[in-house]
Amino acid sequence: MAVTNVVGSTAARECDHAFYIRAGPEIGVAATKTFASQLAALNLLALGMTSCPDAREVIAALRDLPSNVQQVLDESAAAEVAELYEDANAYFFIGRGYQHPVALEGALKMKEITYKHAEGFAAGELKHGPLALVTQHTPVFAIVTGDDERARKTVGNVKEVEARDAPVVAISDGQSDVDRYADHVLELPETHPRAAAILANIHLQLVSYHVAARLGRNIDKPRNLAKSVTVE
Repeated sequence: MAVTNVVGSTAARECDHAFYIRAGPEIGVAATKTFASQLAALNLLALGMTSCPDAREVIAALRDLPSNVQQVLDESAAAEVAELYEDANAYFFIGRGYQHPVALEGALKMKEITYKHAEGFAAGELKHGPLALVTQHTPVFAIVTGDDERARKTVGNVKEVEARDAPVVAISDGQSDVDRYADHVLELPETHPRAAAILANIHLQLVSYHVAARLGRNIDKPRNLAKSVTVE
């Protein structure tokens, strides 16, 4: 089964089934709508394949996404964060569970449209090699939602980088105490944890956008990237 945005694309033709994410035309090479739409679509696929006890809550959260995304766009402090850290040596993104792929996507967008060094990690992996690279010139973006064991462990990682004088930007729904240890907070509307991942991604894409704009990059057509991938 192909999870794709383009009806009649090569992937859709080659596979037995096509699951269209319905994101609409992608204008920029590094399209931002794709990841968010994939998450929403795959959540629906998962709900359709399993008997999830909180299925109604997930569906309600997905229905609320348009208004919640608009709230993030209207209220995000991403522009202020970008202004402060546009000259950083590198950017690290960390998250656990649902937030791990969001950290990877946040780093990818930073690399693609700003041409700056960025890496995404599962928060537990920060203990090893990456922690040696953390300095006061390395902003760490920590995505923390809820207040369960995973959240508390990620807060522990935040404390570690804070002790090394790294600036911390928390993407938080306010349920944990990560805000106490962060230099800046990008706030998430109240929603289901699965939908929170999509909203956290919007914040990080906005940060990358504003950094790229301040550096004068061609955001819609980044260098060395092509809309159609023709090589393996």
